[in-house]
Amino acid sequence: MNWWDYTLNIIGVICTALSLAGAYKSVVYYKKSRYLTMYANASLAYIESQKIQALLIEMVKLSTSRKTRGVNIPAQVADNGSQIRDSINKIRDSLSAEDSKDISDMLKSQKIHVEKYIDSFISGTALVDGIVIIDDNFYSCQQVFTDMQLLLKRKMEAMEEKNK
Repeated sequence: MNWWDYTLNIIGVICTALSLAGAYKSVVYYKKSRYLTMYANASLAYIESQKIQALLIEMVKLSTSRKTRGVNIPAQVADNGSQIRDSINKIRDSLSAEDSKDISDMLKSQKIHVEKYIDSFISGTALVDGIVIIDDNFYSCQQVFTDMQLLLKRKMEAMEEKNK
């Protein structure tokens, strides 16, 4: 072999090493990007769960108001129910299939089928004489959403610990 062959072999080794380093950096970037996407989606789901809690508090306020004061209570309850339904769908869309199944299982708990109960707000069957009835079903629904919020917070904390 002459010096030219050695030079080409050395250049080939250098190019291979640089390609391997680039591939390693690409894998590291991909993993960080995937983690950030998952964390952002979990954070979005958590924010939506907070929004649901706020809407449920609004429902309690609507149940205590005996005078409408210019507010159409059935329409407001239906709107709040629609917003809760939209938030549930956003939570499902933002989570992985496994996490979404966990959330669906929670929403179909033994005590109450939350989605059917939320649909009763939208359809107006949860109202009696134009007023929201706050009963055991409402509190069970609220507890399911609180548990869901805790589950989402735990998942976010686990992601933070795993990425350290």
